[in-house]
Amino acid sequence: MRRYIGVSFLMLTLAGCSPLQKALKSEDLELKKEVANDFYEQKKYRRAMRLYEQLETPLRGRPDAEAIYFNFAHATYNTKDYETAGPRFRNFAASYPRSEHREEAFLMEIKSGLPLSREYSFDQYETYQVIEKLQKFIDQYPTSDYVFEANSIMGELNEKLEKKAFENAKHLNTIGGWTRNYSSAIIALDNFIYDYPGTKFKEEALFYKLDSAYKLAMNSVDSKLEERLKNAKLMYDTLIRFEPEGVYKDKADQMMEDINIELEKFSK
Repeated sequence: MRRYIGVSFLMLTLAGCSPLQKALKSEDLELKKEVANDFYEQKKYRRAMRLYEQLETPLRGRPDAEAIYFNFAHATYNTKDYETAGPRFRNFAASYPRSEHREEAFLMEIKSGLPLSREYSFDQYETYQVIEKLQKFIDQYPTSDYVFEANSIMGELNEKLEKKAFENAKHLNTIGGWTRNYSSAIIALDNFIYDYPGTKFKEEALFYKLDSAYKLAMNSVDSKLEERLKNAKLMYDTLIRFEPEGVYKDKADQMMEDINIELEKFSK
């Protein structure tokens, strides 16, 4: 019985000596490189990283280190350790300024910062930082194969800022009950439309401008009522000219009926 137990233990011991364990324990740098790159190609990034970590210092300054460091940075990114991946790509670009991978490393450093860009409802400091770096990349490498991707990412981030600006302006109309400041909402929505003339939120912004003007007029003192009703009518006309059969037409038409009824009182 003891003989079988001994054989089983030996088999487990041999099985435990995997290529990873063997490479980790070895002093042979070429073996470590080969096994690490094999794991990288198999997309077993965490295993590859354990060996790349051992290679980072001893290979420093050697011509064959470039590919290792580049793979190390990519493996880190692919394990979603973005805070570590960013500096690794940045260090790679600084260490190998003539590398054919330098442009990609620069962009990957920027992409590592994307997960830090929060939802539009939160502060967008990180988003502005990423946009600034993207613009620097585009200016520095205008003919790069990665410019299209950089522009695409910038477009997505600008859309997030656009949505935040719109929601902040709309917020003045929709939040606060009796404390809503419709005059401020009109100004904020005007500024939004001016800042983003081609925005996909334009119809909605125009509607909430009308809605704000309508409610401001309907809750107005008599001395300001006529002027505010006429102002609301102008905003109705602007909305309908922009989108004659838009999703807000029925609501806008109902407001216009109320406005005309009130304006008739001033024509008598």
